[in-house]
Amino acid sequence: MHTPKKLILGAAIAACFSSQPAWINPLWAAELNTNLPQSEEDALLSQKITINLPAQPLAASLKALSAKIGLNITYNDKLVSDKQAPALSGTMRSKEALQKLLANTGLEAKLNDNTLYIQRIPNISEEKSINIEKVEVRAKKFYEIGPLPGIGLSKDQIPGNVQSISAKEIKESHSLSITDLMNRKLQSVTVNDYQSNPFQMDLQYRGFTASPQLGTAQGISVFLDGIRVNEPFGDVVNWDMIPMNALSSLDMFPGSNPVFGLGTLGGALAMRTKSGFDGKSLDAEILTGSFGRKQLQASAGGNNDVIAGFVSGNFFLEDGWRKDSPSKVNQVFGKAEWQSDRARLGLSMLYAGNKLTGNGLLPQQMVDQNPKQVYTSPDESKNDLLQFQLSGVWDVTDTFNITSQIYNRKSKRKSHTSDVNENFGGDDDVAATASTRDRTRQLLPGLQDINRDGLPDYNDYTMNVAADANYNPLATFEDPVTGVISVGACLDPEDSCAERLIYGTDFGTRARYRDEQGQWQDVTDQVQVDATDGSGTKVWNWTFDPRIGNDFYGLGGNLAPSKIPDAFNAPVASEEYAKLVRFTWENRAAMKATNNLYGVSAGFLPRSSTQHAGAGNPNYDYDLAGLGAAGGVFGGYTDSSGFFHSYWELSEPINKGVYPELCAMTGIGAVGSSPCVKDANGNYIYRDGKASVLNNGVATGYIEGTPTAIFNDTEINQLGKGAAVQLNWNLDQHKLMIGSSFDTSDSTYASKQYLGFLDKNRHGYVDPSQLGWEYSANSPERGFALNDFKGDNTTKSIYFSETWTPTKTLSINAAARFNHTIVRNQLDVTKLSHFGDVNRIVNLLNYPVLCTDTNNNGTIEASDCPLGLDDAIVPFDPSYAYMGDGFIGSDGKNMLAMFTGEKEKFKYRSFNPSLGITWQAQENLNLYGNWSRGARTPTTIELGCAFDDSPVFDKIDSVTGQPVYVKRSWRERRSCNLPGAMSGDPYLKQVRSNSLEFGARGRLTDYLEWNASVYRTDLTDDIYFVAVNGVQSYFKNIGNTRRQGLEMGLKGRWGKTTFGINYGLTDATFQSEFTLDSPNNSSAGNVYDLNYDREGTYGQIKVKPGNRMPGVPLHNLNLNMAYELTSKWNIGLNMVMHSEAFIRGNENNKHKAGSALPIFPTGPNGPAVERAGFGPGKSSGYAVFNFQTSYKITPEWIFGLQVNNLFDKEYASAGRLGLNAFSPSIRGVIGESGFNYNSADWQGTSFLGIGAPRSAFVTLSYEFQPKKNLESVE
Repeated sequence: MHTPKKLILGAAIAACFSSQPAWINPLWAAELNTNLPQSEEDALLSQKITINLPAQPLAASLKALSAKIGLNITYNDKLVSDKQAPALSGTMRSKEALQKLLANTGLEAKLNDNTLYIQRIPNISEEKSINIEKVEVRAKKFYEIGPLPGIGLSKDQIPGNVQSISAKEIKESHSLSITDLMNRKLQSVTVNDYQSNPFQMDLQYRGFTASPQLGTAQGISVFLDGIRVNEPFGDVVNWDMIPMNALSSLDMFPGSNPVFGLGTLGGALAMRTKSGFDGKSLDAEILTGSFGRKQLQASAGGNNDVIAGFVSGNFFLEDGWRKDSPSKVNQVFGKAEWQSDRARLGLSMLYAGNKLTGNGLLPQQMVDQNPKQVYTSPDESKNDLLQFQLSGVWDVTDTFNITSQIYNRKSKRKSHTSDVNENFGGDDDVAATASTRDRTRQLLPGLQDINRDGLPDYNDYTMNVAADANYNPLATFEDPVTGVISVGACLDPEDSCAERLIYGTDFGTRARYRDEQGQWQDVTDQVQVDATDGSGTKVWNWTFDPRIGNDFYGLGGNLAPSKIPDAFNAPVASEEYAKLVRFTWENRAAMKATNNLYGVSAGFLPRSSTQHAGAGNPNYDYDLAGLGAAGGVFGGYTDSSGFFHSYWELSEPINKGVYPELCAMTGIGAVGSSPCVKDANGNYIYRDGKASVLNNGVATGYIEGTPTAIFNDTEINQLGKGAAVQLNWNLDQHKLMIGSSFDTSDSTYASKQYLGFLDKNRHGYVDPSQLGWEYSANSPERGFALNDFKGDNTTKSIYFSETWTPTKTLSINAAARFNHTIVRNQLDVTKLSHFGDVNRIVNLLNYPVLCTDTNNNGTIEASDCPLGLDDAIVPFDPSYAYMGDGFIGSDGKNMLAMFTGEKEKFKYRSFNPSLGITWQAQENLNLYGNWSRGARTPTTIELGCAFDDSPVFDKIDSVTGQPVYVKRSWRERRSCNLPGAMSGDPYLKQVRSNSLEFGARGRLTDYLEWNASVYRTDLTDDIYFVAVNGVQSYFKNIGNTRRQGLEMGLKGRWGKTTFGINYGLTDATFQSEFTLDSPNNSSAGNVYDLNYDREGTYGQIKVKPGNRMPGVPLHNLNLNMAYELTSKWNIGLNMVMHSEAFIRGNENNKHKAGSALPIFPTGPNGPAVERAGFGPGKSSGYAVFNFQTSYKITPEWIFGLQVNNLFDKEYASAGRLGLNAFSPSIRGVIGESGFNYNSADWQGTSFLGIGAPRSAFVTLSYEFQPKKNLESVE
């Protein structure tokens, strides 16, 4: 029975060029001895085929059989020219068909590296090794042209430059990752090592990217056994989760092939895993060498013709070639299968648990010093994956089969990064003043607390003295002669009458006094007045003790404890007011920050200035605005008797002149002040010396408490599920497949940022006790979540592909796919990133502090006040971030509260066709052409971080009275700073691609193969991370981009040498104009011209059509060569060469090295800040050579040695523009880590992804070798 599945199995073991020798041993002559143990050769030819051959010359039958089983068959034409093959029809195993064809011919088959050699059966006395002239009938490898198996086309039928790597090549390459392997072996492939980890490289193919980095525009679909492994959140590809020793093949399909579905803009990478039905196998390899690298790879498989199993494991760990860069990888793959004559079922499992350290790029200056150092560390990612797949194939008839799969893929990615805190000095327009938390001296004003009640000392004056019509206090006077007691005004507080004031007992009752007879008399001089509450109520007139004036000086500042009886620290006559005062005092910083200066939020009745309450209702007043000021805190309340009390705290600091000046803080919610630091000239010192230049200060910056590191912790959880079914017809002239798929995913994303320090090795660490007191985000526990995310994505697709072969030399291919995608997003965000980052989230201070009589001498001196300020720190709370109605959302929340975002839904539809043709113009010349269209829907992160320019109402113009509309993203004050911030959910268009390719391929000789092709892929509505103003960046449709180029390859064998050379010219350009935020580009705007909505040109560049994309070298070349020194010893050499490339930040291609223009932080006419110069904006071209050799100790054991970067070439595969915070001092002070605290001293530089230096590794491999020599029976 001939089925596509069987063809594909044959294709998996198709012949390939190899330098490895083989022992040419008899396989079959006449009939086979089936009692022998199953060998590898038995397994290779164990598949059943359906064959129908007439009686004809043997050469014709062998050629037909070669195509059917997918193996090369080589023979001397003279051996078969006079021999006839019998008719052969029916379903049988491949080896049985071969045996029947060779029966009675005197010929036998021998195996040499997946090639069958036909020769005479030698006599016993003949030499075992026979040199023969041979004619090679080359089997055609069949490629599965879609995610699912079922349809196999030969390369001559595929209208594109498909490239392949076999399991044997993967094993012999000893490459750690798929990206490194493809960079060495394939055309138009480069890698960008932005993370400095072999498992985290960006793969570039024809200018399109498959990257593990969140936010990178992806353009390549990656499949493993038909499962798309581009993760749902961001379409990223985690290369560390692909088990290389489990792969049986790797095929790179070019262009926008619609069969592979969404995201296939520039190509599709399809990988297949091994099967136990491939034959009995047992492989193991240990590797050790440079960088503390240790690796164990092992796999085993087998079958009993019905049940098969395969399992592999890859366990890797290393210290890394750079400091502080360890990584470990653990991968386990297993597959169990069952098959009958017409069906096969398979269940596979993949687990990965990896911890990778990729400490990123390094400034050119540090590269020159020591490329093994790191800029900052750590940068760790922990990736976990558990994947299950159930797949099946059913051969309904000999020409029709059904393939299907279902899968469940669950992954988690947790990352922890430590980076330079570039905003340590605040923003360009709002600088951070230096503060201190010196624990050895007094830093805050202190108030007396002589009675240790936890409150400042106070005077409580009761307004219960009877008053006449002129508001004069009334007292009793005794006639010195008659002894008669009368009532009169007491005008002089120094007079003895102040000792005889008339006090009331109830607000609503006229005061009384005792006459000379001891009788109670009404105070007739006391009058009724209108209540001051405006009610019209008449109330008795009351006033304060006249001696109250002796307690005040100047403008009313409280000076000393009152001499009035029962006034100083008197028990508050209202329980409710006592609660209010204590609550307000204990929360004084928070209440100031929220503009709640009168205790409103304490849950008490609102304040009132009414001293005569009319009806005598309780009123409370506590004026927090005066706290710590000379005038003191003024308060008031009405007691249960209805009398008003004036409550004055003794707020003159007892330690005035001891504590330093307090200056305003820079931060969100910061109404209070901080102990500021000044230079010898009395000027404020700023944390960033750059700001001091603008404020006449010393430009050194400030070390104490300044956060030099910013940490980002993120966690992404993803669950993908899907199913697909495909109908396949394999007819003589038609290869037709019709399929459908359903894929759905759920994702969650959470992140937080916090601050810390860098040590002398530039390793980030957290120490809240040493960080500036004002920084709230001082630990992981105090980290701020800038956004949370959850969403799901569902895609339904139907597709078809038809390859029509009207003649033996012509094939026409048509394919199409319809996709319907629904994306649902919910983003919970804050508005912080519009105003800054976590540097601006500041704590508050509960000041003044209390000073008690610590030496118990009965008085309180300045020395009794506490040192430092640790006990006064109030941790920040989002509710403090009140900055006016313009910063409050419609739900009343402030800028730092987490907003529960709307659940938004997006729908995308696309129909993507393709049309191609191949023509076998000559036996050794194949021509092809292809046009295809593809699409990529915006990823969840792109939608969540997209710019919305739809107009929304902002305000009414105060001059015109007309409504003012602004762009929605600006009005909502949302912005995006990956990986820590995302914004609203506007609609992004899906990216569309149109690909065109023409090429030719063929053979120059039997052993020399070549190919050449030209291509162009144009994208419309491409998505890029761009700036919409000077400080806000988003994902946005930028218009058109183009990738075009040329590919050429030559490979073959010459004697004992095999070789392959590949060249690719890749021209990737922008085709539309847009604005990009790139402040470290020499051509970027240097004048801070941003308005309230942050519109302006500061830090921005203009990208124009024709500008080349960063990270894509124009010229790419790789060379592979192997030589057989002896039958057991082989050597090989690989070379990878790439030309120069622009680096990120230089998208406009205008950046130049040299002097930098000064920054004008306050405008074009303001003061200028000179800054250090720039470095180049390109990464240099390079060529790297890698050497390897292997020696076969026994047929099973092989010893190997590989030397990477043989000539120890220093090179960079990636880069971006940036500033080096560890630059030498021009003005700034240098800290322990080398951090320069004046950012104007930071040198502009190219941050480079440096390749590993020369390294050597030894391997010891074991490969099970089944018995090669099969006995034959004539």
